[in-house]
Amino acid sequence: MSGNIESQELINALKSELKKAQETAKYWEVMATTDDLTGLHNRRMLNHVHHHITERRSEQSEDVTLLFIDLDDFGKLNKIYGDDVGDDALRLLGQMIRKNIRSTDIAIRKGGDEFILFLMGTTPELAAGAVVKRLQLMLDGELSLNVKGKEIPIKGSIGVFSYNKGLSPLDNMRNADTLMRKTKKQRKSDQVETYTIVPHFSAAIEVSTNLTH
Repeated sequence: MSGNIESQELINALKSELKKAQETAKYWEVMATTDDLTGLHNRRMLNHVHHHITERRSEQSEDVTLLFIDLDDFGKLNKIYGDDVGDDALRLLGQMIRKNIRSTDIAIRKGGDEFILFLMGTTPELAAGAVVKRLQLMLDGELSLNVKGKEIPIKGSIGVFSYNKGLSPLDNMRNADTLMRKTKKQRKSDQVETYTIVPHFSAAIEVSTNLTH
């Protein structure tokens, strides 16, 4: 009888250790793909997301819209007010993104002041009519930081694309980055919105907000 009790205790102990090991592995798996500054996913998630999208779209023909968010004059913000204020701006943007997307969407900080959102099950047209408008309003004057009593507006641009599963994650990002850089150069100081059809993406729309001070 004593032997059976000891055996059961050993089994329970092993199960407990296994559960702890699994929880630890899961924790480090999450940490490996989490951006420390914003709490969003980091760029390591891109390949995982691309694989997920490719598998789901091949099975369900699901539309996926990619949003590319970028802050203008971020370097100037860091230079004038310091890196800590720049970090605060990124945290604020990360919070804004989390509050305005669905639980099924995926938000990634690509690096620096560049963020990528994957909106699952929606087309660029639908995304532009819902999520993008909410984000754009925030980036067009509703976001600001108080630095030594001075309100510093945090504004930016949003590119909207139909994700191309035939391209690698890197190629999708390169196309997004190329369009965003081109748009920034073309944007006039008094421009509020521009809509441009993107050749490499079907029914893609580029939405920009002015970021002048």
